[in-house]
Amino acid sequence: MSDLSGKRVLVTGGGGFVGAPTVRALAERGANVRVLDLAAPQQLADLPCEVLIGDVGDAEIVARACDGCERVVHLAVLPLTRANAAVTEAFEANVRGSFNVFRAAGESGAKKVVYSSASSAYGPTDAVPIREEHPLRPTAFYPASKAAGELLLRGLAGTYGFSFTILRYMNVYGPGQRAGVVPAVTLALLANQRPKLIGDGSQAFDFVHIQDCALANLLALESDVGDEDFNVGCGEATSLNELVATLSSIVGVDVEPEYSGDAVTVPPRGGDPSKSRDLLGFEARIPLREGLVGVVDELRAAEPAGRPG
Repeated sequence: MSDLSGKRVLVTGGGGFVGAPTVRALAERGANVRVLDLAAPQQLADLPCEVLIGDVGDAEIVARACDGCERVVHLAVLPLTRANAAVTEAFEANVRGSFNVFRAAGESGAKKVVYSSASSAYGPTDAVPIREEHPLRPTAFYPASKAAGELLLRGLAGTYGFSFTILRYMNVYGPGQRAGVVPAVTLALLANQRPKLIGDGSQAFDFVHIQDCALANLLALESDVGDEDFNVGCGEATSLNELVATLSSIVGVDVEPEYSGDAVTVPPRGGDPSKSRDLLGFEARIPLREGLVGVVDELRAAEPAGRPG
């Protein structure tokens, strides 16, 4: 286990959804944090971290960001919906950007790189639960770009000799999220409207809180275990119908979902967390209901007019 106190750590995308809590967790560990992001993260203004403004697609700024950093956490990404709709932009950000980060980390002499991949890189599967040895067979561009990043990382780690850890997040949620099923359902319920679900609501996913993702990033940086890939999730699948019911009880409304399309028969999508528990010491700490309370509170405060009458 490595002590991060005083160590210079670069976090790309450090002002983002998962990046900001990761930076905060590193600062609490005493790390000397440098952030590379497209804009100055206001939510980190109270922290003594260095901020560089720039795009991971710019090899020059990435090289500057990596200079002198012993460890790198690569979180910068064009997210799923935008990436699938704009594949050229997604290639530049998620593939070329990842190449730039991993190469610069190697050139600068970084000892370890932690890369945030995604469970969607596994592609459609009947495996329950999904284990890390399952092949990566993505069927859309966003997961393909994350899988490409994994391969680039392995190749460049071999070229430069640094250690790496790949973290495949399950369905991430938490305060600050504006895209995805959790905020969409929450906003509908706050407006006393029926949330819209595609299918019959039986689809089940492993929802993991952003604070738990930040914890996984921290443990991966501290761990002496390297050159491994890990699932990051709770290990339990929650159906969309269960999600709506839980959020309805938190908001305090009694609203039935509005279904569209045919019923979808798919196995519950959850990742086996045993490898991350055994090798990294990671276990998700935030129960789903507790995490959803935080989402509801944050969205209520952000959009007071959406409160049910």
